[in-house]
Amino acid sequence: MDHAYFGRVETSALDGPDVVWESTSRLGGDEVEVQLWAGPSSELDAEELDAFAACLTGLSALDTAARTALRTCLHEDRYFIDHHVEELEDSETVVRLVRDAADEAVGADAFAAAMCLSSVGLWLSDLSDGPPVILDYIFDPDLSDQILAVKLTRDGTVVSVDRES
Repeated sequence: MDHAYFGRVETSALDGPDVVWESTSRLGGDEVEVQLWAGPSSELDAEELDAFAACLTGLSALDTAARTALRTCLHEDRYFIDHHVEELEDSETVVRLVRDAADEAVGADAFAAAMCLSSVGLWLSDLSDGPPVILDYIFDPDLSDQILAVKLTRDGTVVSVDRES
């Protein structure tokens, strides 16, 4: 299928789930890796690809919604924050967050703001029963591989925030 945003997308040669299109997108001053996933039985649908294209052109709005969900998650469960503050105590980012907290615990809002969007996964509907858009956030990517994955519907509604590594 030829698509205005994704160009030529082909699924006929796939043996299993695989990336059928990849690129980078800009968010602020950062580049974010983007991957479109499909499987051997994936039927390409222009409407679904259009929705994914809209997600990418509106990445800033998705990021805003995802960061709101991250803050809520981190307010409810501090483990992810505390783990990173303890394990990465010499990280410039942790040092700054601790300093800015002024003898208080590092706050969820500040921690979420310091997280980087590392990748966006777009999953065609036949591959998963889960949400088709996944934004992976990481804290200090040079030092940590722990991810908070914000999972969204095609229209940008947050479904969950899940810890992954």
